[in-house]
Amino acid sequence: MLQGISDIRVPTEEQRLKQRLTGVDELKGKAYHTPSAVASRAGRVYVADTLQNAIVVFDIPRRRIFTFGRREPNSVQRPQSLAIDGGGLVYVLDTLLKSVLVFDSLGLHLKTFKLEDDVVKPVDVAVNKEGTQVYVVDRGSLRGDDHKILVYGADGTRLSILGSRGREPGQFDIPLAACVHTDGTLAVLDAGNFRVQLFDQNGEFIREFGSAGTGPGNFSRPRGLAIDETGLLYVSDAKFNNFQVFNQEGELLMAIGGMKLRGGPGEYALLGRMGADELGHVFVTDLFFRKVEVYRRLSDEEGQALVARSNGT
Repeated sequence: MLQGISDIRVPTEEQRLKQRLTGVDELKGKAYHTPSAVASRAGRVYVADTLQNAIVVFDIPRRRIFTFGRREPNSVQRPQSLAIDGGGLVYVLDTLLKSVLVFDSLGLHLKTFKLEDDVVKPVDVAVNKEGTQVYVVDRGSLRGDDHKILVYGADGTRLSILGSRGREPGQFDIPLAACVHTDGTLAVLDAGNFRVQLFDQNGEFIREFGSAGTGPGNFSRPRGLAIDETGLLYVSDAKFNNFQVFNQEGELLMAIGGMKLRGGPGEYALLGRMGADELGHVFVTDLFFRKVEVYRRLSDEEGQALVARSNGT
């Protein structure tokens, strides 16, 4: 779990002694308040905090926490979503500014591109590995036909628009999240249609999976979406308060978590966005418990060994 400096730094002997004498733990405390989004690369975990109006960074290799996005004139106002390209550039979707702000890995502002007036309600941003295609998810208006995915170039020039409102392949109803695999495959969480749709790097529809329901492989209130380097897809659901793991064929592999009001590991009450990095880590946010949990994908050998131990062999 990542909440504060105590999760990534071992206390010194002096700090341990002070805690024993005073009962005060200097390392305790949360670094963020409302984790609206999470993304990670090269050991740095970026958390968008809509209450602090900042990006909080857990720099795990260096055992430190820092923030960015507060320096005028390039401060963030309501950071709703994060994405990171293969070069480590951080893309922040700001719903109040209706813009995408781009920073380097240490928080230096590089550029901003303003979204056009026909972007109604932007809710998520995704980027391909090369940084040449930036996707903005527009959940659209309540009754309009404007539920779509906008594709931008690295300079902020709009390249194309994917979809319209509907239930057919390539159409959307309340799209909430998107992510891009290293091969360029775009995955979109089409929440109102209770499905995930996959597109190639040219925007051509590949396949879809999912349906409404309460059983394994179904969706009820899907909220977050992530894809890892192997192509596994992770979908969080605020109704089930778990996340389900699928392969790209849409086959359910497992479900993790459940509804609990204690907030322990794997216990959730209001699941939100997800993320995955190149190191095999999967991140899940819980807005009720104000936490980011971290999972590590097991290798095939580790998985086989775990199955063997559970079978007593």
